[in-house]
Amino acid sequence: MANHARTTTVVALAIIVALSIVQLTALAPGFVYGENLSVTASQPISTASNVTQPVIQITPSMESVTAGDYARFDINIIQPGTANVQLIARDVPTDSNAIFAPQVGVANPQFHSTLVIVTSADTPSGNYNVTVVALLNGEEYSTYVDLQLSSNTTATQTSAITPTSSLSLSVGTDLHSYESNSTVTISGQLTDASGNAIPDASVSVQVDDPTGTQLILVNNLTTDSAGIYHMEVKLDPNAAIGTYTVFASSFKPGYSGVTTHTTFVVGSSLTPSVVISQVYITDATGNPSGVFSVGQTLFVWVTVQNNGAQFQGVIWVQILDPNGTPQSIQLKISTLPTAASVNIGFSFTASANLPRGIYAVNALVSDNLISQGGIFLASAKAQFALTG
Repeated sequence: MANHARTTTVVALAIIVALSIVQLTALAPGFVYGENLSVTASQPISTASNVTQPVIQITPSMESVTAGDYARFDINIIQPGTANVQLIARDVPTDSNAIFAPQVGVANPQFHSTLVIVTSADTPSGNYNVTVVALLNGEEYSTYVDLQLSSNTTATQTSAITPTSSLSLSVGTDLHSYESNSTVTISGQLTDASGNAIPDASVSVQVDDPTGTQLILVNNLTTDSAGIYHMEVKLDPNAAIGTYTVFASSFKPGYSGVTTHTTFVVGSSLTPSVVISQVYITDATGNPSGVFSVGQTLFVWVTVQNNGAQFQGVIWVQILDPNGTPQSIQLKISTLPTAASVNIGFSFTASANLPRGIYAVNALVSDNLISQGGIFLASAKAQFALTG
């Protein structure tokens, strides 16, 4: 699986070297309840102090739009205590995209996001129940929103939808650093290019120790109905200190295979251990959004955390249009001390000549400029829609 990761790096490198690079300066930056929640809707919740179980609030619970338009839903999660959050969509209409802004974060005790369902002129009319799954510290909670879609043969706003033959795979650990004899929980999510969860797909996970020696290989993982997979690794009492690498790959008939990786630290490390904890997109006022208009300036924010040795890294953002053509590659050089994080913003103005549709955002971190022999250490993805 390490060879797959290297192949992905080479492809990204070829794209970056082929384009001119622009360095930017960082910029300052009714209730619906889940299936396994017991709180009743008749008791409005105004604060998080009296919450004993997770609550998902989505407003509105129903939207009516015509094909080629988009529907927006505001999401608020109230969680007793602190929880890592990841949002997933199921049953997204055909020829549509589900975009969360942001998709991952921390509820402490609340987490706010938006769901935008971007339809195309080819999306069939009808009534859809789109399931929203919140993964809170590894536990799944789900609810749904109603989308009523009417036909509109003249709609052209977002007719260019990302092909659904590609997959997006994430992988992460419950903590970024551990002590020997600890249990490491590894989990991730598999979606198609529309943001729709992919169930019943095979996933393989390999963990390498700090020397690059394979520690464990599991080939029989399967994603559940929310596209989630997880496993646990028990570290040896004499586990070597340093940076461990987790490789994950997935394959499902009818789709292209996909590979990704992450790292974690045992004890301390003499090498960097970098993760991109969040990628989100906002408007000029700082409000997260998944939909922008021609002429509007948006900001891509990348949060990077380093749990290994201090290093001077390069944070990249690549923006691809609906045809897969790079429209922007930007970078920022930043020093990341041990146990520190940095949040970097990159601006992008949608000019009038750009195609309408779904744009892919690739965020990467390398340990140096690629032209100077740098290698990519972490990657993450996001999406936004450009309308007329």
